[in-house]
Amino acid sequence: MAHENLLTCDILGWLARLPFLAVDDLGLLTGQPAQDIEAVLREMDRDGHVDWVTPSSPEMDTDRLYVLTEPARQHVASDGRWITAGKAALPVSTGDVVHRLSRLEATVALNAFAVNLVASWRRAVDMELQDIWSLPVRRPANAWWPPGVEAFGWFQSGEQAAPFFVFVDRAGTPAVHRGALVAGWHQFGDRKQPWGRDSVPPILTLCPDTVRETAWARRLQLSADRRGVPVIKVVLADRSVLVDSPNAPIWQSAHGPTRTALAKQLTWWRSSAPRSTGRAAIGLPATLQQPEIRLRLHAWAKATAADGNRISERERVAALALTTGSLEKRLIDCLGRHPLLTAIELGTVLGIAPGIARQTVERALQHGLIVRPGATGDPEPRYCLAMLAVQILAARDGVPLRRYAQHAPITAVPRDSSHGLPTLLQQQEHTVGANSFFLGMLSRPTEHCRLARWEGATEAVTVFELGGERRTVRPDGAGIVVCEGKAYRFFLEWDRGTERIAILLEKFARYANYYLVHPKKGQPLPTLLVACPSSQREDVVWRAATTVFASESSCQHLFTTTHPHLDLHGPFGTVWRGYGHKERRQWLGGL
Repeated sequence: MAHENLLTCDILGWLARLPFLAVDDLGLLTGQPAQDIEAVLREMDRDGHVDWVTPSSPEMDTDRLYVLTEPARQHVASDGRWITAGKAALPVSTGDVVHRLSRLEATVALNAFAVNLVASWRRAVDMELQDIWSLPVRRPANAWWPPGVEAFGWFQSGEQAAPFFVFVDRAGTPAVHRGALVAGWHQFGDRKQPWGRDSVPPILTLCPDTVRETAWARRLQLSADRRGVPVIKVVLADRSVLVDSPNAPIWQSAHGPTRTALAKQLTWWRSSAPRSTGRAAIGLPATLQQPEIRLRLHAWAKATAADGNRISERERVAALALTTGSLEKRLIDCLGRHPLLTAIELGTVLGIAPGIARQTVERALQHGLIVRPGATGDPEPRYCLAMLAVQILAARDGVPLRRYAQHAPITAVPRDSSHGLPTLLQQQEHTVGANSFFLGMLSRPTEHCRLARWEGATEAVTVFELGGERRTVRPDGAGIVVCEGKAYRFFLEWDRGTERIAILLEKFARYANYYLVHPKKGQPLPTLLVACPSSQREDVVWRAATTVFASESSCQHLFTTTHPHLDLHGPFGTVWRGYGHKERRQWLGGL
């Protein structure tokens, strides 16, 4: 019985620190077998201490995730020993639970990192992970942690400690939000706070991939250079390789590409750090006072999602994030990047049967996540995102709604009709045409070639520098084709024959500058594919391109075809004209 009480206290403490843990997580954190954890959780559930949800995200498993009930959270919050010198803070408010429900993907990613830290350092002899916990969403003006960070922890080695913060980056987060976070971290260091200007603990930033690591390092360096101050101590890692070995040599700072073990990146050793009271220090509550009818989180979410009048937007978004199915979430992700797809086309992109695609579209319509933007002249209705879906995506990625709507690579119908439709929805025929090109690649792959990535027009915008000035190319889409094991990137220009020659010349001049400042070294540069309405228009395109392209080598990146050829044979067919050739051939065969 004493063992069970200690394990219950341990579980209670970890759920207070890290809401929404699975059974396996708690087993690693406590060092106890899963069957013992499950037995204690059943008892805690019966006594009203815990609740649970099952995620409905395409990024996550459907294991139960446990969280303390409100009475249990109140019990923890009332224990003053959890607050040490006013510095420790726990995510035990109702707002914290609602916030984490709306972004379970990031919550689970953070928990997975914390669990692996605890498990990896349990057997270490030179240093010990003393504690780690999530920070509350409501951050006071005099908070001791920087804005945007999600957790705090600290290592102990003898009489010295190494505190650190944790931030989980998301692939859907726009670059402007990264800049806002870095600015906030600079401001935190500049103001009066308990760490001192030059001793703020490092921020361990868990990136979705190595591309984002590079973007973070560049942003941190540029921000420091602009302010004339040292680079903030941010330690970066690709979280996809963190699963089993958080102390492997995978961590790097913004100062350079050298990767080391985490222990070597923790250079801010201090003689003291905020101390929690220990995981066994929370006393067991008695059987908690429960309402006569205990509304579980799933039941609350269903009721809340159905009632949009008497609840806050934050609660409705959290409820929809929990109740919206995995397929519907994939659908809104897809429609945000590729608007004006039909149900059948969505099935092609998502790889699901037409009947299932139609059912998923109907559910998304009923929930107000997608809308029909108006007549397009097609027998099948076309769809795009409603702003409610944008709210769900913004909350998932931890970005303020206005910033997300303005800067994320998504398209949606605005709530206020006075703002007008986005360009991709205004130019429906053009957008549908560009979509058809990528759908042709998806529906007609060859034995050796397939479309591996499709970027919509907003996602495909490419920024480069020429003569110290920022320039952009704005294709109608971009993608990556994998052919015989090699990846080839391309830009798409879907030409409808309506642009004047002066516009064509200006457009191709931008591509010419892009190829000029990106000489072909190692990896091939993106190919520019232009789809024209007719062969006559193709000739016009070639005259415009060869007029402005600086060299014959730049022209080698250009291939053209016609819409009728694409309709007959598809993008992987023998439909492309290359530089200096009138006969048609396969695009990848011409590289």
